[in-house]
Amino acid sequence: MPQVVLKNISREVAAQLAPGVAEAVSRAIGLPIDHIVVEHSETEFFRGGKKDDHSAMVWIYWKKRTPEMQKQVADALSEILLTAGYRPVEIVYSNLDMNDFYEYK
Repeated sequence: MPQVVLKNISREVAAQLAPGVAEAVSRAIGLPIDHIVVEHSETEFFRGGKKDDHSAMVWIYWKKRTPEMQKQVADALSEILLTAGYRPVEIVYSNLDMNDFYEYK
């Protein structure tokens, strides 16, 4: 169920990073990798009025987890993105109320 949204990253780079991102989240929270959704968001950042191709932001939508687990995931994802050359890297969590989540199979 966790959804990891990559912003200000090209579609091609997001596709290359997606397997590592999913693996890092899966390992940190103990869920099967096929439960992790990595999304590419067609987003461009502007800082000081100028296009910024060097920074990245990650939004993670999931049920609330411990601060330690959030830190572990943030550290793993920032390492992936910093290694790919993005600076700064910002990680934002959106903790969902699971009473508002429905999944049909």
